Amino acid sequence: MRSEKTSMTVDNPGSSAILKYIRNTASEEERVQIDIWLKEDPEHEKTLLQIARIYYANQTQERIASRNSLWAYKKVKKRIDNRRKKQWLYRASVVAACFMGVLAMSTVISFLLHKSSMLTPQQITVCANRGVRTCLDLPDGSIAYLNSGSTLSYPLSNDGKERRVMLSGEAYFSIKHDAERPFIVSVFEDKMKVKVLGTEFNVQAYKNDNIIQTTLVTGSVNIETKNINGETIERNLSPAEKAIYDLSNNTLDVIKVDVESEIAWKEGRLIFKETPLPDVLKSLANFYDVDFEIRDSVLNSYRFTGTFNNRQLPQVLDYLRISSRINYSIKRMEADDSLSEQRELVVLQKMK
Repeated sequence: MRSEKTSMTVDNPGSSAILKYIRNTASEEERVQIDIWLKEDPEHEKTLLQIARIYYANQTQERIASRNSLWAYKKVKKRIDNRRKKQWLYRASVVAACFMGVLAMSTVISFLLHKSSMLTPQQITVCANRGVRTCLDLPDGSIAYLNSGSTLSYPLSNDGKERRVMLSGEAYFSIKHDAERPFIVSVFEDKMKVKVLGTEFNVQAYKNDNIIQTTLVTGSVNIETKNINGETIERNLSPAEKAIYDLSNNTLDVIKVDVESEIAWKEGRLIFKETPLPDVLKSLANFYDVDFEIRDSVLNSYRFTGTFNNRQLPQVLDYLRISSRINYSIKRMEADDSLSEQRELVVLQKMK
């Protein structure tokens, strides 16, 4: 999995000032602007600190080990506590700051700050690009690991009767126990809701798939879906069980699984056990940020078994070639309007 250079695109001056403030490169006028904004609402300080945590946590090459970013808190909070008190006129009915940036390791972080209504919670959205994994601390103390090509949105505030996040893609959750406030993962506008009080589990729900999967590691979870008649279906899972919800026919099945294989991705490992080749290639495409093309349809019936611990893509492809007699070639896809950068295409053919 490669690391990319840091780059940033900014949608408005407010977002630029916030990012510069975190980097300690803001101009005097921008510092004053942030100072005024921080004084307007105590929640703004929490927002800034949360953004700083995410920003600094994603500067290290050790993606998963970097989630303890107390240093980032202290660094930005010191500037908040020592900020100069100057007058600066800021007129707006809604204060909004938003940036979309590709940080180190291609983790895209966007945040929206809403002041127009107390009923609209401040939201943070964290996106892990294809080929990248990341880890973040949620406001309630829970931990979320995002697999590549995944997006997680959650309210900045830790208030309310429930703790709700919205997921697209795959994430592993380690939830801090709170008997008074359940933790809810909403997938595809509540097509599936995973409700827990405190446990560890994995949810996979990529947009292009017709399947939503939830695997329980420890504790218990409650799964809520809809059947074909729109009626609510609820199931409770036990450890090592996986709920599979088919969006095409609104059916819910529960099976026993090997938990190690299901969650190996968060440690940078890939484990396949008699896995159909199309499913293997889908995992590899996300993990390594490449595209695959199968030239011989017979390969779709192949099954593959293997374990890879932080291997480079050519090593994995060589193993496929030797074990399954599959030839491969790697091509560069030319960038066009649909591609922001050149991508690699791996072409697979049956060995003659």
